[in-house]
This record gives sequence, C-alpha cells and structure tokens, in this order.
Amino acid sequence: MSIPSLAHAIDFVEALDAQVGQPSHGRELPVILLWDDESGPAHASAFVSGYAGRLTENHDGPYLVPRSVVGPPPPPEERTGSRHPDPSRPDVELLELLVTDWKNTMPRHTGRLRVPAFQVCLDVLDARMPSSDAADSGAGAPRDPHHVMAQALWTAWEQRTPVLGAMGQALGNAALPGWVAGIWTVVLSWPLRVWHRGRLNRRMRWYARRMSSAGLAARDFVQAATRLRTADADQQRLLRMNLLAEALFRDLSEAVGPSRFRPWRRRRIWPFVLLVPDLTGPQATAVEQFLQVHRELVAQGVRPPLLILAGRRGEPADPDAVPALDLEQAAATLRNLGSGPTNTPAPRRITVRIADGPEQPDVARHLKLQAKVTPREVSALSAHAGWAGPALALVLLCSVGFACRDQVRAIGSTPATDDRPHTTQAAHDPCPGTRRAGREIVGVDTENEGCYFTSTEDSLLRDLQDRIRSQNAAVEGNHRTVVFLAPLTADPQARTEQLVPAGVLQLQGAVAAQKTWNEQALVNQDKPMLKILVANTGFAFGRGREVARQVRRLAAKDATLSAVIGITQSRQESVDAINDLGPGMPVIGASVTGDFMAQEARNFFHTQPTNERMAEVMARRAIDRHSRKALIIYDREDRYSQELHDDLAGRLRGARISVEDPWFAQVPAPRPGSDGATALGLPDLADSICTLHKEHGTTFYAARGSQLPKVLAEVQNACGGDGTTKSSPVPVVASDVNTLIDFKPVPEWAELYKYPAVNLYYVSFSDKPVLNGPEGGSDYSTGQDSFRAAAAAITRAYAESGGSASPSNVLQALRGHVVVRDGIAPDRPFTLPLDRQERTSRPIFLCLAPHAPTVDSHAHCAPGNRTK
Repeated sequence: MSIPSLAHAIDFVEALDAQVGQPSHGRELPVILLWDDESGPAHASAFVSGYAGRLTENHDGPYLVPRSVVGPPPPPEERTGSRHPDPSRPDVELLELLVTDWKNTMPRHTGRLRVPAFQVCLDVLDARMPSSDAADSGAGAPRDPHHVMAQALWTAWEQRTPVLGAMGQALGNAALPGWVAGIWTVVLSWPLRVWHRGRLNRRMRWYARRMSSAGLAARDFVQAATRLRTADADQQRLLRMNLLAEALFRDLSEAVGPSRFRPWRRRRIWPFVLLVPDLTGPQATAVEQFLQVHRELVAQGVRPPLLILAGRRGEPADPDAVPALDLEQAAATLRNLGSGPTNTPAPRRITVRIADGPEQPDVARHLKLQAKVTPREVSALSAHAGWAGPALALVLLCSVGFACRDQVRAIGSTPATDDRPHTTQAAHDPCPGTRRAGREIVGVDTENEGCYFTSTEDSLLRDLQDRIRSQNAAVEGNHRTVVFLAPLTADPQARTEQLVPAGVLQLQGAVAAQKTWNEQALVNQDKPMLKILVANTGFAFGRGREVARQVRRLAAKDATLSAVIGITQSRQESVDAINDLGPGMPVIGASVTGDFMAQEARNFFHTQPTNERMAEVMARRAIDRHSRKALIIYDREDRYSQELHDDLAGRLRGARISVEDPWFAQVPAPRPGSDGATALGLPDLADSICTLHKEHGTTFYAARGSQLPKVLAEVQNACGGDGTTKSSPVPVVASDVNTLIDFKPVPEWAELYKYPAVNLYYVSFSDKPVLNGPEGGSDYSTGQDSFRAAAAAITRAYAESGGSASPSNVLQALRGHVVVRDGIAPDRPFTLPLDRQERTSRPIFLCLAPHAPTVDSHAHCAPGNRTK
C-alpha cells in the first residue's frame, strides 16, 4: 500500500521525515492523528500503511528506524472468534507486540534493544501468587506473598541470565552431593538474591510511587508489586497499562540516551515509531487505552522518544479540542517543532484531516523516487569518540607489554599451540549446523549436501532431507523460510523396538506441501516461495532447548526466516524449547494436542483438535457401548498422557461411567538417559482388562503409541488367545497410535492385525486410505496443515507489510486470524487461531484397526461425532 498522491502530500511527508530523522532524546514528540471522511476513500489508513515502507532500506529491510505497525484489520470473512489471543489481557498483548516489533526492526550497527524495566513489570504480572496456587503447591510453599513475589522475580531474572540459569539447571539435574548445592547457595545464590532485590528496589522506585498514588501504599518495589497482584481484578486492570507503559517509556528513553562507552547508543539518533493504520481495528480498545496513558504521562513530564502516527475513518472525538489541519498546515506545524520561541509549548497532538482530491502524478513520481527516510548518519569517529580515553590507556598498556615482550611471549605460547588444532577442525567441519549428542545427531540442517540426521542410507528421514534440499534449490527470487523443529530420531537406548518417529511422518507431509506450494507460487506472484530448514531436537525433545537457541541465533542472521512449524509432541520439554525461540517467533504445531501447549508456550498455535476434544470422541465409544465401567492406561510422568487421562476421566464420570480401581497402570515411554523401555505391571494390567471386559467395560489407552503393542500382546495371551473363543474381542480405545498405522514398514512385533482378540479403536485426523501411500495418513495430513498455516500467514503478512513477512509480522497476522484455504488440501480448510467452534469442526475420526494385513487401516473410520 502506497501513500496517496494528494496535493501537499510531499510537504507533509518531508516534514514527517525530518522529525523521524533527527535525535529524539529529550524532545517532546506529538501524536499525529490522520482522519478522512467515511464516505470517501480510506486515505488515512493508506497514508499510515504507506509510510511504514519509508522506514526500510528496501521493501523487506534492513530497517532505517525501529517501527511497529499495529496492522490493518483482517478482511471481514476472516473476522471470526475473539479478537485477542488472551481476551483478559489485550493491553499487555499489545505492548508485548510493540516491543517485539521494535526489537526486530533495530537498524544496523545500533545494537540490541533492551527493556529491563518493562520485562520486570511483565514478571510481576506473570508471578504465581499464593491466592491462586497455594492449594496446588504443597505444604512447603511459601505463604508470605512478599516472599513469593521476590522468589518469582529472582527466578525470572535467573532464567534470563545465561550463566546463572545454566548453573542452576545443571545443579538441579545432576546427581551431586548435597554439600555442593549448599556451597552454591551460601556463597553465591543468597548474596545474589539480596543484591538483586536491592537493585530492583533502587531502579523501580517510581513504581512504588505510582502504586502509592493509586492508594496502594508500599515501601519498596517488591511490596508494591505484591500489592498490585493482591488487589482486586478491576484495580489491576486499571493500573497495569499505566505501569507497563511508563516502564516501557523509561526503557526507550534510556535506549536513545547518550553513553560514553557504547558507540551503538550514539548511532540512535531517531525516535521509535508506532504506526496504527486503523484506530477502529480489532485492537482499538487496547490502542485507545495506550494513547490515553501516553497523553497522561506526557502531561506529567514523561517524554518518551516515541512518534505515533495513527489513522481512522471519520472525525475523532478530540479530548484536547485541537482543531483539524490540512496537509499543508500540518507540514508547517511539524517544521516549527523545536524552532519556535522557547516559551511556546510544542503541540502534543496534531490532528490532520485528509480531504479527498484528484491524484497528482508529480506527487506520485516524487514519492517513488524519494521512497525512504534518510536519518542523519553518525560517523564511526563520532560514534567511538567516547573511547578516546580508554584507547590511550590501552596504548599505554601495550607499550608496557612490548617492553616485557619476552615474558608475554612465554605466557601466551602454550594457548596458541593448543588452540591451533581446534581452529583447523572447526574451519573444515562439513556440517557446522549439526552435531553428535550421544548416539544421536541433532541441530539444524543448513547445508546443501552430505549432512544427515541418520547414518542409515535407505531411511525415510534421509530421503526427505535430500528432497528438501532439491526443492529449496529450485526456489527463485524473493522467498521466506520456515523451520521444521521436531524429534526426528528414535530412542537411542532401544536397539530393537524402533518405530519411525511421528515427526518424520509429519515432515513428509510438510515436504509434499512445500512442493505444491512453490509450484503454485511460480505462476502466482502474490505467493512468496518457501524454503524449509529441518531441525532435529533429539528423541523426546532431549536436546530441544539448545536446538531452539540455535534456531533463534539463525533467525537473527537470516532475514528470510519467518516461522517455526512441526513440534509434533506435547511435552514440558516442547514448551521449554518453544519459549527459548524468543518472544517474537510464531510456532505452528502439527499433531500437537496438549491443551497446556498453547497456554504455556509463547506464540504457539494449534492446528488440530486438542486433548479435550479427543477425550470427547474417545469417551463416546464407551457411551455408545453402554459401558458402566472403564480403565484408563496412562503414564503419570508424561504431561500429555496425564492431561488426556484427566479429560477422559471427567467425560466418563459425566456420563456416569465409573473409572475402576486401579485408575491407571503406569506404562512409561522411554526417555532420554533411561536404560530401557520395559512397561511395568503388564500381566496384572492384562488381567484387569480381561475382568473389565467380562463386565462389559471399556479400556482406554492414553499413553505413547510405541508401548501399545506390548499391552495388546499381553491382553491377547490373557483374554482371547487367537480370537476363536466365544468371548467377543476386547475393545481398546487409543489416542496416539498413528506411527503404527500410517507407515506400513513397521517391525513384526508392531503389526496390529496380529492381535485378533482386541478390537482397537484409535483417533485419527484423517480417514483417507494409507495402504498404498502416505498421503492419507494422520501425521502426513497434520504435517501438511502446519506448513499450510505458516504459508497462509506468511502470505498475508507479506502483502500487508510490503514484502517483509518478518516473524513479528507473521505473528501479528496469526493473532488477527488467518484463513487456511488452498489447493494443497482443499478439503481441510481452517482458521487460526482455533477457537472452540473451530476445534470441534476440525477433522477427527475414530477408526477400527483391521484384523487382516490386506485391509486398509482407514477402511473403518467414522467422524468424531459418531462411531461404527
């Protein structure tokens, strides 16, 4: 979208450029509000959106000025469900989005934006207070809310501090003697806690003053934060935007403030820019609240280095009664800022009415030729002027070192010899993105050939990596990149009981979707071509966090990287890895069903029905059979399994079906570092299932699918022999078995048709045939869905941001609702984020596994709202 070529548009744009291109520290910048007549063209929105393009070197970066765009509202056909991912905190979501955008759009050579005060305020809001969590935390949890708040703030800071976080995690995970942890606590941890609390109280004094002004008196910051969290909900809602906004303004002022020893600070000679094309859009309430708080804080003397440019349809209700100017008058007002008499206050708000008029060809030509802001450049000499004194001291030290060169050479000779082989080895490493971790190869495959996650030459994963390289090589011109992040290797401890990981089957679907998408993008210029990078987190996300940090570093270097897809497993380790990707990276799951994932993993989006919906479909089988008893097999140490068990138990009890004792049999899936995958108590479990079957009960399997054949074999021996007895087959309803269904070359022990004494019902997200190919598999389809969702979001962000499609742009598009409807899978349309209605309507089936190898696994599937 371009700036309307109206009369005097050049004057106004150049005056606006002058404000953006000069130092902002200590200046009072106005809020500029553009509006147009509702009966005419939407010039105001087009002007604001078009001006965003002037703040970049090219259409997709690098950026000349840090800017955030609260994007235009989604099309009417996409406005479904709630407008905010968290309806209870739209103001917080807005501010987090602004900070993420400014961080991602910092110009070159100006360093990284840090917002410590704002982050501390977020930590206060995210702290778990005793009033809501004391019942779950146990008797040993601290009850004093001040201690709880101080502990929460310390923990959050410790996790953000690489050295302390790594040491704390190592001490927590390692089996070290108690005296080692004791020394760590007394010598370093306790003194650091005291220093940290004192530092917060000093730097956040203003926070306590604001709370006291609101009637919540507090002596220091920790007490003020506690008073905020223990206040009633309405008071919290009124105060949090004021506190977060002031913290953010203080951080922005410090970011552009002078610094003698930080040359990147001297290059920050611009304000931060906030662009709001439509004040009546989906985030209108949060934006208006932010503007109100901005107006109040400026009136109190706060001068944030922030230029706000907003547009709207129709004349606004101006609380300051500022007369509306035309473009020519507004340009003159902007030029006079800072040049008038010192006793003349600068206007805090400039309201501009953009009247409709004929297009001016000369204006359009000029705006195209002068298409970007030109901030005043800071020379390297000026930027590094503060280092003159330290440089002289360094020269003096070097002179002393030269005088003592013999001693220095003796001291430094050994390290030089030791480092030489390591440097040579790193320089010739053919696969720098991947590394061996135990018996696995993990990391990100960034090479064009020769690097694989498995040494087995005829493996499906190796073939997919080659296909991705071939398809990536065919990508032409401007493109975007998505990372498929998932566990792609099997349990390294198990030597025989190996199954193809679900992540590989889902990657297969994503690879097929990429091929079709790029073929269509060649003839449709509105679609950017997409590359895929494959990242292996190791079995059960054993190396998830370190690989996620590797992806985060890669995203900082590769401007085309827009989103992460896959994930494939609901685990606590998955949540930790997603959160380590950074606050602005959108993550789209494939077959990820844990409800806790979207609640605890930042910027995560489901594409499939979650555990709650699966439990409903599974429980309906017992209801249709008129069972009065049930047994649930699950793993108490697996969050996915525990959550599905709880959802199932709730559904069954709601239908007056009792869950018989024992409520569970622990079937642990193999985990990184374990010595085996032997299920516990299988003979007793099989006897319980047989007894339950005689009473017309139903058995549910809610653990990982790799353990299911063991259970079926034991039930086969205990209950039905070869299935020729008078007893009917034992019904078992399972959730996670698609690795046994979708990929036919499974080991002999995993062939499900060999257990005729069991009628195995399983949940699938696809009912298409899988016997002669993978295209109908559940994991294949969900892998396609995750890629399709990322492609749709990138395409929309690509169009709205003028070809940028940065992670923050894609995240904003996803939060504003993205319709996924394409030619890859036209029978599987959906909208992200999934609301309750969308999760109910997504494809989900309950299928019956066949008892013959020649019958397709999906031959007996019924939609989730009915069973066969």
